[in-house]
Amino acid sequence: MITIKHLIIFREVARLKSMSKAAESLFISQPSISKKIQEIENYYNISLFQRYSKSLGISQEGKIFLEHTEHILEELENLDRIFLFDKENFYIRLGLTLTVSSSNIHTLFEQIKYSNTNLNIQVYVDNTQSIENLILENKLDIGIIEGDINNDNIVLEPIFKENLVLVCSKKHPLAKKDIIVPEELNHMSFITREKGSGSRSKLEKFLSSNKIPYYITWESHNWESIRKAVLHNQGLALISESIIKNDLKENKFHVVKIKDYTWESNISICYHKNKQWNTNLEIFKQKTLEFFKK
Repeated sequence: MITIKHLIIFREVARLKSMSKAAESLFISQPSISKKIQEIENYYNISLFQRYSKSLGISQEGKIFLEHTEHILEELENLDRIFLFDKENFYIRLGLTLTVSSSNIHTLFEQIKYSNTNLNIQVYVDNTQSIENLILENKLDIGIIEGDINNDNIVLEPIFKENLVLVCSKKHPLAKKDIIVPEELNHMSFITREKGSGSRSKLEKFLSSNKIPYYITWESHNWESIRKAVLHNQGLALISESIIKNDLKENKFHVVKIKDYTWESNISICYHKNKQWNTNLEIFKQKTLEFFKK
């Protein structure tokens, strides 16, 4: 019989890629660590690790076993948190992409807090790729992201379409044109988010599919720094319309329109396909769907 102790030891060995380091971390002798790993391998007739001279590499079977281990231990940690340490408060670990966090999403959190006083939300903000990885590692319960995730282990439910605009400074050469063809972007400078962001992926896909050579002269995790770089004529940027709606009203940017092409991005809820849903997650999801339908 495989016990929780087996799973805790396996997870630590996988994390540290060393049985000796796992032994030190868990204050268990190395022979005991080796024995528990061997018991798992014998029980399931699998090989969890590839043994190298100075380290361990997790096998393909080990990666699958680790994924299930993370889910099991997560649920046990949730039980402890709810019934031992924090009976009055229930947390949802939520991942947001930067575009979503820059929207009026905070109004949703206020509404949820007002009607569900025992439901608290812990928010982590990063790009789409990072949110995807943290959901796969069971470090986030759910995400609201822009863009796409192409992973069979993650459920993606589009809830809203966000308009994107390609913008430049009023001093930029393209500011004199109402509409352009893709080729007019040849060798232009672009200001973008970091690798892994939904808007950058969409921009690079468009440029590559049209065989447009380009330069990235400014890269940032922060939309405000990108906004300022565009205003100071450092290049073109693809930005969610909602982020710069006030600037557009005040005519601070020129919107570069491309013939027969529009920019859109899905805002979606995402979660692991094996996620164990509870009442709080159901409440959060329903409130989110209602919020974005307004």
